[in-house]
Amino acid sequence: MTDLSEYDAERIEISTDALGGPVDAPDAPRTIFADIVNEAEQPLRPIVPAWLRSPDQRRQAAKTGASLAIYHATYHATRAPKYAAKVAVWSPYGLLRGIGRLWHWTFDVEGFGIRQAAATRGDVADYLSLSRQRDRRVVNRLWFALPLVAAVIAAVVLLCTVAPIWARVVVLVAAVPVFAWYGRPADRPITDRVTLGQRFTKLTAEQVRTALISLGIPRIREAGDLTFPPPGIHRDGPGFMARVNLPAGVEVTEVLERRGRLSSALRLPVDQVWPAAGTEHAGQLDLWVGIMPASKMGQPRWSLAADTARTSVFDEHEFGTDQRQRPIRTPLFARNFLLGGVPGSGKSYGARALAMIAVLDPTCELKIAEFKGTGDFGDLAPLCSSYVCGVDDQAMAEGASIIAWGLAEAERRGKRIRAARERGEAPEGKVTPELAAKAGSGLHPVLILIDEAHELLCDKDVAADAERLIKRGRALGLIVVLATQIPDKSSVPPNITRCVTMRWCLAVQDQLANDMILGTGAYKRGQSATVYRPGHDAGWGIFTGLAEPTAVRSHFPSPEVAAAMVRRATQLRGGVIGNDEQWQAPRHDTLADVLRVFAHAGRPGLQWVTLAELLGEQLPETYAGLAPEVLSATLRDAGVPSVDVKVDGVNLKGCRRDAVDAAIRQREITAGE
Repeated sequence: MTDLSEYDAERIEISTDALGGPVDAPDAPRTIFADIVNEAEQPLRPIVPAWLRSPDQRRQAAKTGASLAIYHATYHATRAPKYAAKVAVWSPYGLLRGIGRLWHWTFDVEGFGIRQAAATRGDVADYLSLSRQRDRRVVNRLWFALPLVAAVIAAVVLLCTVAPIWARVVVLVAAVPVFAWYGRPADRPITDRVTLGQRFTKLTAEQVRTALISLGIPRIREAGDLTFPPPGIHRDGPGFMARVNLPAGVEVTEVLERRGRLSSALRLPVDQVWPAAGTEHAGQLDLWVGIMPASKMGQPRWSLAADTARTSVFDEHEFGTDQRQRPIRTPLFARNFLLGGVPGSGKSYGARALAMIAVLDPTCELKIAEFKGTGDFGDLAPLCSSYVCGVDDQAMAEGASIIAWGLAEAERRGKRIRAARERGEAPEGKVTPELAAKAGSGLHPVLILIDEAHELLCDKDVAADAERLIKRGRALGLIVVLATQIPDKSSVPPNITRCVTMRWCLAVQDQLANDMILGTGAYKRGQSATVYRPGHDAGWGIFTGLAEPTAVRSHFPSPEVAAAMVRRATQLRGGVIGNDEQWQAPRHDTLADVLRVFAHAGRPGLQWVTLAELLGEQLPETYAGLAPEVLSATLRDAGVPSVDVKVDGVNLKGCRRDAVDAAIRQREITAGE
């Protein structure tokens, strides 16, 4: 007989090699240390809710709560006579109903039917057993009911004979509504309902699962196909957030395409349901459901609408809010913007929000060309060095000249930046806040805004100039904002869109238009603006170029608030700006303002930090948020040297009053020559 042991061993070895060995690594041994470290590395829920950490949301919550409290109080106060009549009618019924319930309970009236049934069928044993049970119950309950009735009668007698009038009134006011509530019909409340319609109170896992299954997506069939990773469903601002992992192979865009069906499944308005792509993978859905529709929720007050608001294009400023009413901020410097969407999507809303950030920076020059011809930016025209409005040949020529000017300006600024870099003032080869504020530097920021840009960029020569401007102007303080409703390659050339870092896609009809604005593949990554409806969701869009893509609704203040913001911008600029030759940034007399601060402070010298703070306190409409470095550069350019100033034993750089006086006298002498 042949020994097969060696053959079997060889065969087993070959088979193991062919299979490739074990695939899954063995589980690591669990230790207390590993568990603690792993727990510490997990994202932790914030101790303080997000809305309490946000000043805007705190103010919004307090304002809304106070408004609702006043409305509820006024509503019920006007119906007080009606409520009093209901209480007067139903309170006797409540008293009699209470006495009747006590009587039935004490004498076991509820068991009468069972005892009578035993007697009817002639079951003597059951009847006697039930009767003895009833007798025991009545005896035991009388020991409780009789003292209670006696105590109530004694309290009423004492209240009517001994107690003061105020005590009688208090007891009557407290007891009568209780009796009325107990005596009212079940379907007749005492007070009227204030709100109309069904109020959404909470989002549940059952609601989410049922809604997603009803969408008709082939691979979402069972509730078990959907999981909720941490933190699950939780309160998030003025609504609820549900993070859902879809089944393997299902992309979140399949849900985004069915936003209307999702709204129907949840039985909520469309603008109350906001699906978005999750952060971890393409199959993760972030479903945010507001406690009320966005159209009724309103929008928090714009921080730039404050009476002392002032901006700098070098800093980030709020231009809109997301679904959860959190402020969304963006810088303008070293950025270019492309806004796209169908008519009625709110492109002008978004473009105006960006323009208002720029207009509140007194060092920023504006050049606006709008080819809709309706004057959407007409209130900003006095503050623009160039303003074009129309669709005729002259308007097109003027718009083309703005692009040509920007390209020539980029050439001039390139030489200035090169010289500044050689002097060590622009180490990165970019415009800095100090260079921008420096008088006569010619490096102040410029915002060039083209609304309905497809009307202008269909000219190949103009489009070529715009492309070169966008590529070169980014580091030179030249900011370009393009808004269009036709983002195809013949209207806005692809070379332009590729160079634009900040893209805002408002309502569009299909995936093609979506990706033309946000970039190829954006739709598949869940960045879809097809969910927005023109008109209804005006101002809403998907914004990319920030830390992560996000849904944003641009601020669009009322005409009164917008007019106040324009007036403040005019004050910051020292008056109305006319044309290129008259434009200067800024127009306020810094030397005179500094001299007034010295006179108020009564000191011969002030450090730059202190001087900037005092300027901001005394003239907040002009100098709020002014950096000491910018103030130092401005005064040094005006002939005021930076010297050591000693205050409380601390030596820091600053300036002296006599140097400011000397600079003003020298300026007057120079002007008189």
